[in-house]
Amino acid sequence: MRRANDSPLPAARGEGKGEGLLVLIALFLFVSCTSTRPSGVPVAPLTASTPEEAMQQLREQRAAFRGMRSLMRVRATTKGKTQSFRAQLAVHDAQRMELIAYTPVGTTALKLKANGNDVVSDPQVAPEAFEFLRGAGLTPAETGMLVLGVPPRDDLRVEFASTGLASASSDRATVQFEPPSFPAKRVVVTIGNDRVEIEHVEVVREN
Repeated sequence: MRRANDSPLPAARGEGKGEGLLVLIALFLFVSCTSTRPSGVPVAPLTASTPEEAMQQLREQRAAFRGMRSLMRVRATTKGKTQSFRAQLAVHDAQRMELIAYTPVGTTALKLKANGNDVVSDPQVAPEAFEFLRGAGLTPAETGMLVLGVPPRDDLRVEFASTGLASASSDRATVQFEPPSFPAKRVVVTIGNDRVEIEHVEVVREN
């Protein structure tokens, strides 16, 4: 997904809070020191033949959710600036999630943990960076579930295909799944003029 004018995630931890905020927006609109493959069991696709069957199967996936991990390629455009990087997302349940974003050389650029709406990150990011998550009415972990292809709540505006989620939206964000699939393969998140493209390289269930 690297393109000519993309700038990679900065290698040094102290290279500005703006870069850290860009990473957060990319992964929410929603682990180790190198970008290794996630550990777990591969996630099987849906067996539905209609959108209605897919909706029911995804609700069953949500009810039985015990954690998923994904190694991702991310391309995020915020305020006219584009960055591309790899990251690993771990969603343990609807309340707890973790994120590691990597530098071009595979070292850790940002670590983030969330429990409910409480978010801590290293390096630190200003608290207002998380306000858009609360405004969407989802916990960070619920947003992570959505990016993985699991609708976290019934009150979201969603469209289904027989293969999985086709789209989802809130008052502030729209999420497109290209193609509709479970687990998600390519996700495009739009928040105002900002756009985030996520490619799931490998998705597994947590052991």
